Amino acid sequence: MLVQARVDGDHLLVQLPGRLAFAARQRTLNVSLEPVAEVRVEPSWWRALRIGAPGRHYRFRPGRWCAGQLRHARGRDFVALMENHPALVIDFDHWQSPYVRLALSVGNPHGLAALLRDRAGRLGGTPADDAPCDAN
Repeated sequence: MLVQARVDGDHLLVQLPGRLAFAARQRTLNVSLEPVAEVRVEPSWWRALRIGAPGRHYRFRPGRWCAGQLRHARGRDFVALMENHPALVIDFDHWQSPYVRLALSVGNPHGLAALLRDRAGRLGGTPADDAPCDAN
C-alpha cells in the first residue's frame, strides 16, 4: 500500500493506492520539480508531519498512517505516509508551488531522492544532498 511516484521530465507524478487516495480525497498529484528547495529521506515517518490547524483536509489513524493536506502557518503540505516506512520529504519554495512540502511513503525513497536531487539540480534548483544513492 505504498505510494507510487516517478519522475517524468521536470515533473513528479504521484499515485496514491486505494485507501490512502480515499483518505486524502485525491488519487494523483503532478508537481513541477522546478521550485524544489530540498530533498531528504526522514527515517521516522511521523517527523515529516507538521500538524497545523485542525480541519477536514486530511485523515489519519494514530500511529498507522496519515494522508491529505495539512494546513499550517507556512502554507500547505501534502502527505501520504505509512507506519514503518521512511518518508521521502520534498520541500518547495512555497511561492512557486501549491505545496510547501510533500511527504510520501514510497518503495525506494533513497533512490527516488537521488533522482529528484539530480533532476532538480539540472533545472536550476539547489536541493540539499545527503549520502548519494542509486535511483530505482
